[in-house]
Amino acid sequence: MEQRGVRSGFRFHPTDTEGLTFFKKFMAKQEMNDSGFITTNIDVYDSEEEPWKIYSRGVPCGAADDSLYRYFITKKSRNHGNWKLQDEGKPVHRDSSSSIVFIGCKKKMRYMVNNNEEHSEDDGHFWLMKEYKLSNVILHQFDDDRRDYVLCAIKKKFIETCSSEMDNVSVEFGAI
Repeated sequence: MEQRGVRSGFRFHPTDTEGLTFFKKFMAKQEMNDSGFITTNIDVYDSEEEPWKIYSRGVPCGAADDSLYRYFITKKSRNHGNWKLQDEGKPVHRDSSSSIVFIGCKKKMRYMVNNNEEHSEDDGHFWLMKEYKLSNVILHQFDDDRRDYVLCAIKKKFIETCSSEMDNVSVEFGAI
């Protein structure tokens, strides 16, 4: 069976601009150099499929480090399922020789259950997603059927315990 992923020692970790540029090549149906890094045809917004199942179907973007994003191209949806928006979206720009060009936006989301509870796993992590959308000016260059896609990046985020919280515990229960 052919192993998907990257060659040993390589890590796919694009900037926001690089990710949108890569996504634009997909939209234009151009040959993508590193197309093995992005998984397509998975509905990341499906409320019946938890992020860890989606993540396991994605292509590893480096060593066996589960803290890295895995990238998916999916149809955008008005219903984000259990993914809740953290911000309204930030513009992504590309520097050209004479000006800065707006190429799209990035929204950050967290996986939530029961509407407001953040879902965390027993091993101390929760799930994050970045959704990238190309600007309308760029989207109008493509066929209607290609305009309905977004690039999503999903990863586990490990919960870190603050040292100040540990200090409070020590004071409360005496020196350890």
